[in-house]
Amino acid sequence: MFALAMLACSESVDSPVSGTAEEPNVLMANNDLLSSSSIVELSSFSVDTPNSSADVPNSSAELPTISSSSEIPVSSSSSSEPSWLYSSAYIPPVLCKIGGFGCAVSYSGDLWSPETYYGKDEPDDDVKTSSFAEDKSQFGINAGKWFLDIDTADGGKSTIQWAAPVGVEGDSTSILPVVEECGERGVCGTFKLDRGDLSYDPFVRVGFNVAGFDSNGVALTADVSNWTGICLMYEASQSAILVLDVGDSLDQVLKYDLPNVPLARSEAGSVKCFEWSKFKRAGWGPSVEGWDDDVAGEMAARHLSKVYIQFQERNGTEGKFHIFAVGTNLD
Repeated sequence: MFALAMLACSESVDSPVSGTAEEPNVLMANNDLLSSSSIVELSSFSVDTPNSSADVPNSSAELPTISSSSEIPVSSSSSSEPSWLYSSAYIPPVLCKIGGFGCAVSYSGDLWSPETYYGKDEPDDDVKTSSFAEDKSQFGINAGKWFLDIDTADGGKSTIQWAAPVGVEGDSTSILPVVEECGERGVCGTFKLDRGDLSYDPFVRVGFNVAGFDSNGVALTADVSNWTGICLMYEASQSAILVLDVGDSLDQVLKYDLPNVPLARSEAGSVKCFEWSKFKRAGWGPSVEGWDDDVAGEMAARHLSKVYIQFQERNGTEGKFHIFAVGTNLD
């Protein structure tokens, strides 16, 4: 559960893609508990409820994006920390996880959290995408792994990088060094959009695999409809969309016009929760039986391969992102 409140409770296999990187720690587009027992108020962060009208996507059509991707946990030697992160005036929102453990001022989400609490020895590395599934067999290699993605397939030259090199001893894809670099409060990084030879606006993506891959490297899908939706605590210097990817086969059927919701620019931080029904296709793709706007989000939740944030803006746009927690929309 990723319930949001304004009080504290006293009870209660991505395969690396080969290519030439001009800098060793940057993927170039030429390739593919804080706790408290006191009552607190929301300060910097804004909080939206699942039924907020702000969660409904607009009807404008999105420009088509690439038909394939190159995903890799990208590393960087540079740090990008929000200016407010260590401010004494900053009070994080309260995420009250009801489950017998009580509540506290926290960055925690029931799918992924950077915190250590309730006996956790270290922050979550992977998103716990199978936690609420009755059938665990749907999930394969690298389920829950974070990834970065760029616009190279059609000629883009955008770049995106984590705030620190990924990998620890025994796991070259571990995101824990990034979490540490981002103040142990999520994952963060920077990007620059470069159109290159694209016929549309350039883009970059940051997200996580839901179902992972089979032994042959084929992307799997899983039914996570029982999450009822998804919650995200984030900071972003540019507006974006949150996309539900349904795997290669269905992506192609839908011509990559995938269910999504808008994410507003939020340099002060924001918490958003979306019911599956809020996710709509943009409309530039073909009409596909069973994937009408009123059901597209629910359909995607039953066949979910990845969830990602996509930044797509004019050529030369630079930005930063910080993802603090991910949770279900369960009550």
